[in-house]
Amino acid sequence: MFEELISDALGRAAELTAPLRATLRLQVESGRLLPWFKPDSLVPVTQLYPYLSGNPFWSDLPKDNRSRWIDRYQINFDPSIFEEIKNIQSHEYFAQDGLRLDMSTYQYFNRLGKAMSTSNIRYRRGDGSVIPFGERMSWARAFLHVGELENFLRENLPTKLSDTTPFKLSNGTMPASEVLLLHPKRSLMEERNAGLCDVTRYMAVNVPDPTFISLSLAPNGGTGTLFSRYGLTDEDRNFTLNSHSLRHLQNTELFRLGIADTIISKRFNRRSIAQSYEYDHRSLAEELDTMELPMEVEFALGEKSSTVAKLISSGKAHGPIVDAFRRIQATEGDSAAFEYLKAEADGFHATPYGHCLNSFTVDPCPKHLECFSGCRHLSATNLPEQRAALIRLEGKLASALELAQGRPSKSIGRKNQIAHASQRLTSVRKILETQNGEHPFPDGPDLSTIPKRGLMDD
Repeated sequence: MFEELISDALGRAAELTAPLRATLRLQVESGRLLPWFKPDSLVPVTQLYPYLSGNPFWSDLPKDNRSRWIDRYQINFDPSIFEEIKNIQSHEYFAQDGLRLDMSTYQYFNRLGKAMSTSNIRYRRGDGSVIPFGERMSWARAFLHVGELENFLRENLPTKLSDTTPFKLSNGTMPASEVLLLHPKRSLMEERNAGLCDVTRYMAVNVPDPTFISLSLAPNGGTGTLFSRYGLTDEDRNFTLNSHSLRHLQNTELFRLGIADTIISKRFNRRSIAQSYEYDHRSLAEELDTMELPMEVEFALGEKSSTVAKLISSGKAHGPIVDAFRRIQATEGDSAAFEYLKAEADGFHATPYGHCLNSFTVDPCPKHLECFSGCRHLSATNLPEQRAALIRLEGKLASALELAQGRPSKSIGRKNQIAHASQRLTSVRKILETQNGEHPFPDGPDLSTIPKRGLMDD
């Protein structure tokens, strides 16, 4: 059903995460954090900054220029833009003295400099000599030894290391680089500061775990979701998703497709078939469509009586007609019972509050389908239209009851009003609590019968 949509979405995901996958593959194969550089090489700090922080803007480019780069990238997430950003910064920074380091870059390497007093890493000149602590230096001529930097990162920044642990499979292992939905790990410039993360250079790649996925789909505290961040409209940004609901959805869709309940139970590793039916969210009409009667019986009964026969077979119909059907079936056989249904069970009525199974061949319902008054013929459904009607009725009855109780009068009329509204409000709430196909008032009155008239009724 969703094959084309899923194929397009996953194909696009594979395209967007390809740079991160390439990075993770290099790290796994080499066993290093910065495999783009030789372990004994000296690299300018300005060149290393995007690899360490993910931020592609290391120079003090005008904010308008940055905004244009960000807007361009977010149109279709073309990673080639990061190479353009790198080249224009390198050209302008080293070609003129007016362009300086961005403040975030300066703060990053200033904090690294303070950490050097308790570690073996040092800032160096181009010839490899160490720049002494406290000596004034030009950031354009400051270098880091790649081997020293990797050791420092392993010892001091474990939360910025990529997830390289392979996944265990029944027939071996799968490299982490083969996971489809990768993302940058703690890229604060984009996650927190609405900037960009250079996915072609950033060294920290994350394999999302179940906690991350849950927080990304449903709000928890003050955290945003994928929908709130990337939704195109206000409606999109308000979406949430309970990932466990997908399990319910698939369970229901398999039932809709007519898959055997034994196969569905095995698919979800359940101990009993009954568990699968607990997660079956099909409407009553959908369930009845999947039921089959003998062709000659369905043809003879007609549409309405066939519906009643299916309701009886599924155990979701009760009342005098059902009792008579089962009695005839037990004593005279199926043929006589279906003949009875054909003659008597013309009534399958979809009311605003549920389904009614009663014959109104001669007279209409004397209560005008006021089923919520406790009629035994009513069966509850999970149809959204009927639940919406019940919820609206509940609100009206609650308002009427509150209004009647607020009146100061102590008349009999007031007491009758309160009793009338209370009884119906209780009944409506009972219908809302009743499971699909069950009877909220199995021992209730038969409101389809007209009470005998007395001598004083005329």
